[in-house]
Amino acid sequence: MHKKFTAAFALFLLLAGAPAHAQTDGADVTNALAKRDYATAFKILTPLAEAGDDQACLLLSTLEGGGFGYATPHTDAALKWLTCAANGGNREAQMTLGDRYNDGLWTKQDYTEAAKWYRKAADQRLAPAQVVLGQMYQLGRGVGEDQKEALKLYLTAAGQGLALAQTDVGIMYANGLGTTRDIPTAIKYFRLAADQYDVQAAIWLGSAYETGAGVQKDLTIAYMWNLIGQKNADTKARGPMPVMPLPTGFAVILDNLGRKMTPAEIQLAHQMAERWKPGSPERP
Repeated sequence: MHKKFTAAFALFLLLAGAPAHAQTDGADVTNALAKRDYATAFKILTPLAEAGDDQACLLLSTLEGGGFGYATPHTDAALKWLTCAANGGNREAQMTLGDRYNDGLWTKQDYTEAAKWYRKAADQRLAPAQVVLGQMYQLGRGVGEDQKEALKLYLTAAGQGLALAQTDVGIMYANGLGTTRDIPTAIKYFRLAADQYDVQAAIWLGSAYETGAGVQKDLTIAYMWNLIGQKNADTKARGPMPVMPLPTGFAVILDNLGRKMTPAEIQLAHQMAERWKPGSPERP
């Protein structure tokens, strides 16, 4: 009988092609994946999955959905094994199954079904699932619109240290969604997220210092936060909620700020941005 293996490690071998180690649990599976011997991997994994091993189900779903060993992906089988893993209580599988129904990938789009699986993962304290479910409550997508429930979910995820959730909590307090408007609390959460290099949090902090909302107005610090946001900007998705639009981009934002500042203030802002580290004071 094959030993229960760690799916995360096997997936790493699958995607990265790293060499397997004989001492690893499920060495037969990891060796097969490292050699791209998918037929052997399927032979080992299928009886494990049929016996209810949620990690085997999850890995089979990845293999089938990625078309490993096939000319094209087997999406029906991928959905079947993903559902197997989710029903087995695997919270990552529950989150992924929610994504499949949310996006209409491998199956018909169904927001109600997506919310159901996000809830199961959220109830197991999977922070990203809590955030996406919170966004669905904000939008009324698959569930009734409920700003208070959205904030509750964001706060739970934020308490686990997820930067995305901390930013969302800040936005809720800044706009009085699900709670009374509280700018100082919003700033607190934006700072927590910015300390984890969250771009949206840096944008909000820049705006707060530019307008003096909840903080003393300081264009140099506003410029600094936008420089930090520009440096950390990426294209990561934020679930079903749209990213705060920046049609003009950081360059125009900085240019507009710069028109209100002296060259010395702009130079200082650049120096402050270069020296900034998470948790450090904004002013030297």
